Amino acid sequence: MKKYFFLMAAIVFCAITASAQDAQEDRNRTYRITLGNVQYAHHDEKMSAGEAVGKVLSGVLTGKTEVQATKYEEDVKNAIIKGLSSAHRYRYNDGLLQLDDIVEDGNLVADAVITNIQAKSDSRTWKDKDDKTQVTTTYKGIVEAMVTLKDAKTGEIVANPTFSGSGMGSSSYSDSDKAIRDAINRLSNRITEWLNKYCPLQANIIEGAAAKKDKQKEVYIDLGNSEGAYTGLHMGVYIVKTIAGREAKSQIGKLKIEAVEGDDISRCKVQSGGKDIKAAIDAGEQLLVISID
Repeated sequence: MKKYFFLMAAIVFCAITASAQDAQEDRNRTYRITLGNVQYAHHDEKMSAGEAVGKVLSGVLTGKTEVQATKYEEDVKNAIIKGLSSAHRYRYNDGLLQLDDIVEDGNLVADAVITNIQAKSDSRTWKDKDDKTQVTTTYKGIVEAMVTLKDAKTGEIVANPTFSGSGMGSSSYSDSDKAIRDAINRLSNRITEWLNKYCPLQANIIEGAAAKKDKQKEVYIDLGNSEGAYTGLHMGVYIVKTIAGREAKSQIGKLKIEAVEGDDISRCKVQSGGKDIKAAIDAGEQLLVISID
């Protein structure tokens, strides 16, 4: 009978250990993301060369112009792809894999509608110290897109965020290109930032490092090269509690990875909440670390 109980205890222990290991390995699992249909809302509104010139001449009189920059349509599409593929936990499907081959839990398909690619100019006339008339033109590029994210397996819409990028540049009138390209880059960054918040990297504080009096200055976390950690990554520190069967998180501080020291370990500088973090470590509290970049 004792042997039976010992055997059952061993089986249960192994099952719990395996489950914990599986959860640990799965916590920062990467997913596939595929760009589906992309439309430009103003695709059929392209102006002729004569109409564009007329728009600019009108702007010369008023000091302001607003022109849909349709020639950047392909650049915006590429920026959306860059934004999707730069996220911590998503790998962009570049077409080498058919959609039917990636219908696994967590994989996403993104459809996009580019709603705005606009170049704006605002001119100001002024007198210099020699009483000569000068003209300063400020350019603003605005790029906006609505992205619909769907579960690759079920087709269910999981999110429908709208992204906007804007770029400013002051130069000669012919250099509005820089402002638009700045806006395109910002749009790409916004998409990456959103995906990183939607599906962040997670880690645990495994050991306190440097401390001063009652404040934690450095800590070690179990996140390293193998799961995408990099120097400069900012992470929030949360106390995790279970309330009525539900997990509740409360942020108590922020970290910045100072050095990635292995496949599953990084040293972090405590940027805020050092006192609370040290108290939680000393009390044996469960601390969860989540990327916020």
